[in-house]
Amino acid sequence: MGTKDLTQKQLSEWEDCFADIVNVLLLDGKRLIKPRDLKPAMRASLYKDKDLKLRLQERDVAKLWEQGRIRLAFIGLEGQISVQRAMPLRVIGYDGAVYRDELNRLKPEDEVDDGTQKAPLQLYPAITLVLHFDYEHRWTAPRSLKECFPHIPPELEPYINDYKIHVFEIAWLPDETISKFRSDFRFVADYYSQMRKTKKWVPMPGKVKHVKELLDLFKALTGDDRFLDMYANRKEEQNDMASIALDLLREDLRADITAEVETKVRAEGRNSAREECALAMFADHLPIDKVAKYSKLSLKKVTALGKKHGYL
Repeated sequence: MGTKDLTQKQLSEWEDCFADIVNVLLLDGKRLIKPRDLKPAMRASLYKDKDLKLRLQERDVAKLWEQGRIRLAFIGLEGQISVQRAMPLRVIGYDGAVYRDELNRLKPEDEVDDGTQKAPLQLYPAITLVLHFDYEHRWTAPRSLKECFPHIPPELEPYINDYKIHVFEIAWLPDETISKFRSDFRFVADYYSQMRKTKKWVPMPGKVKHVKELLDLFKALTGDDRFLDMYANRKEEQNDMASIALDLLREDLRADITAEVETKVRAEGRNSAREECALAMFADHLPIDKVAKYSKLSLKKVTALGKKHGYL
């Protein structure tokens, strides 16, 4: 597994972040899932490829939600930077592996025998959330299994079971939703929202609990090495996002000022060239309307220029 893949998973591996993501995105901020009720789940499962060789497929992050001895759900998170058309097929493969594992654990005594229902089976559902990290492009790929099949015969369509996936475009989450995050993930959601709207990032105030994991995630998602520098240069006790990102913000501000100055210089250079062109046309006794037309200066500007240099 690549370093980038591992880095993306570190923050949401923390139970407080995982619970926060699920509670906000699935439960509208209701704190139903408690970090203490989450247990690590098996992420890997096997499948056979086209050459009938066994391959390992692995989820990004997976947790079991338990209360006491009752297992309520298997929940997985999949982070996506790029859009993948086959995502419903991947998700159904992941979830199917969970159900296959449950089936393998069933004992003969758990089944119905001679029409008599024995103790209820303790089965639990598998839920997968796809988190899309891109502030420039929307998720345009299929969100259901049927959408992956563009040429379904109408006669067969009623008999094909659909399977929907739950894609959350982090950059397009409403501000109201982002405000409900309580874990370090709120900084990630706020970053993507700001970059989509303004292409600039001003860190929201607040304390960071998992500083290294958060900045590693920013580096993995953005490819910007300055996030690693932010961690390396921070003071040991420093955990406020605005303070941690101060040097990066200063650098961005300097870049903005430099770009603004360069734009102004280029504009002034164009105006200077146009004025010289206008004066040359005045010297050749061209009418003022022609001077304005060919120099691309306003008639008001050309008139002032001609008076200043004695041509009018």
